[in-house]
Amino acid sequence: MGSSIKHHSLSWVRMSAFVGLISTIALILYSVAPITSAAEPAAGATATTAVAAPVAATTTINAGITDHARVMGTAIADCKKCHVSEVAAGMKTVHFLSADQRLYKFDGNTKKYADALGIKQTELLSTSVCSDCHGTVAIEAGQKKVISGVSCESCHGAADGEDGWLNTHQSYHESMKIPREQETAEHKAARREKCDTAGMVRSTNIYGLAKACYGCHMIGNEKLVAAGHKAASVFDFVAWSNGEVRHNFFMNKDVNADAPSLWVESEKGTAANRRRMKFVVGMFAQVETTLRLLAPATDGAVIKQFRTPLRDAAEMLQEVDTPETIAVGELVEDFVPSRTGRKPEDGEEYTAAADEVAEHAKAFVKAYDGSKLADLDEIIEETPRYYSQQYNQKYGEEN
Repeated sequence: MGSSIKHHSLSWVRMSAFVGLISTIALILYSVAPITSAAEPAAGATATTAVAAPVAATTTINAGITDHARVMGTAIADCKKCHVSEVAAGMKTVHFLSADQRLYKFDGNTKKYADALGIKQTELLSTSVCSDCHGTVAIEAGQKKVISGVSCESCHGAADGEDGWLNTHQSYHESMKIPREQETAEHKAARREKCDTAGMVRSTNIYGLAKACYGCHMIGNEKLVAAGHKAASVFDFVAWSNGEVRHNFFMNKDVNADAPSLWVESEKGTAANRRRMKFVVGMFAQVETTLRLLAPATDGAVIKQFRTPLRDAAEMLQEVDTPETIAVGELVEDFVPSRTGRKPEDGEEYTAAADEVAEHAKAFVKAYDGSKLADLDEIIEETPRYYSQQYNQKYGEEN
């Protein structure tokens, strides 16, 4: 990384990247998983959070759950057995209350958007695109059904099945129950690999978590946007994940730590370094997600809404001054839409660019741990932790 960050330039870019976007009430309810522990074994990362291929005119990228048949839900999975504080904290958030507030009430913006997409009230709780981001959808009696608001599996991946991660992530020996502290290094490595293969999004994969957030905080459904739904919400990965949805209680059930507490112990990480990594990784995720949504986009009004988040996140990455961030910044210069909403390249070019961004992001995460990114601290601290109005009114900014 360079010797210093261009503070004033970065500050302006960050503010314009997020504050310049207009928030919409219908798109505030998806971020880092609000219930399970963000520490091993209940949270983590895996490369299985692949972004689905965009679909023209109805594009939504949900990088969390990919197999509804494997969704258990917080109650059936009995998450509180090991994560009682995490579950309690998660149930207070607007994420978890999202289904009640958006899917069970067929009025206001909910009805407006549903009517625009031809969605019936009963479909809001089953097969609708609304349920993908505002709820947790499982298969019951062969049918899709919303079983709760945004929950553990929404961001950490569907957990059920013989080869699922639920049992694996908490089993520290092949044949008997032993304390976590007695697990061998070999078994730990094998267990983590199994969890990754099973689709668990563990805390070590910050990029997987970030993409899960952006998978719902940015949308490309042109009919939905035409009805008034914003394509991008005001979203800051660091501020949101360190705010209302923070749930780091694994090592101390009474303290919501600033970083996944078991991750801190096992990876010897620090909260400051993790914040720095999340800041940069969030920019990578914003660029990749925007490019994927632009790929099938044809409506100039939708395309224009992606101009600011794409351009400003790319400029910010260039300012961070690493080989990976500079490469992405330079790459994106050819893909920023015009002010009129015209795309300079075709869809296939955008998708290929998004793939390239993902590779640079993975390389960055592999090369850095945050310790050399201290120049970002002043920029990061400019944006306070995010707490929704509903949460503040009821609880205040709690830890």
